[in-house]
Amino acid sequence: MENLIKVFKENKGFFVAVAYGVTSVSITFFNKAVLNYYGFNYSNSLTLGQMIFSLFFLITMKSFGYISYPDFNIDLCKKLASLSLLFILMVVSGLAALAKTNVPLFSALRRLSTLIVIAGEGFLLGKVTPTDEVQSVVVMVLGALIAGLGDATFDLVGSIYILFNCFVTAGYLIYIAKKTKETQLNTFGLMFYCNILSLPATLLLTFITEWEGISTYEGYGNLGFQFCFFMSSIQAFLLNYFIFLCSTMNSPLTTSITGQIKSILQTIIGLFMFGDVIITPLLSFGLIFSTVASFWYTYIKYAQTRARNNPPSN
Repeated sequence: MENLIKVFKENKGFFVAVAYGVTSVSITFFNKAVLNYYGFNYSNSLTLGQMIFSLFFLITMKSFGYISYPDFNIDLCKKLASLSLLFILMVVSGLAALAKTNVPLFSALRRLSTLIVIAGEGFLLGKVTPTDEVQSVVVMVLGALIAGLGDATFDLVGSIYILFNCFVTAGYLIYIAKKTKETQLNTFGLMFYCNILSLPATLLLTFITEWEGISTYEGYGNLGFQFCFFMSSIQAFLLNYFIFLCSTMNSPLTTSITGQIKSILQTIIGLFMFGDVIITPLLSFGLIFSTVASFWYTYIKYAQTRARNNPPSN
């Protein structure tokens, strides 16, 4: 047991990245089930439910002393307004895109966010990304674009949502690290403020765009729907936690790449799970092309880690 604890402490960043990847895969399928399989095609309402659950978990855990974060503070609200805006745009656009596209294409096109993170880190944080990393990410994106061209169920609106989601996701990942340094808030504090600041706008958006639909939806009594909605909401809390933790403990790029690598498994399962994918040669080629690039990037990062841990001796 002591050895296991030691291994975890020495590789905490790696385990956090894995936890983020597993949660991200799982929540995608629960979200897809709620939105399409059970016909609850109200992405803003699902977002609202996830926010309410997250706030409930945070407040309950704080009241029992399991976690701590500062009480509601106007100055912190002002400092975190931009991060909260990116948060709500990321969640809403992501669910809207998932509702209109199949899982493999959704996973493939979201790889563009990694390239945007690289550009953003260079511009905002002055970070220089190695050439081979950039090349592998470019190949990922090219494969995703080829897959999009070969998708027989291509939805223009859904693809625009995904493109927009890539930009706001990249900005969100970069700003997490920036705002953490500015506010000195811990992970739970950032989660609390992002959710509480985003709640009024999400509530208003839901009422304006989806009230008629959710008030007449007939599937609330379905146990399968209840289970998937509940699991989606729980994992939204866990996913946000692991995104914050991975971005602060590792880096925004690591978080983004972890999200892309988990897309390999997500793509494979998504091809067969919901029956909404028409497999064409161009789609298959693009997905394989992008997946190989993901493995390429993984090898590059592995080689870099080995080089850091085993420096050449003089």
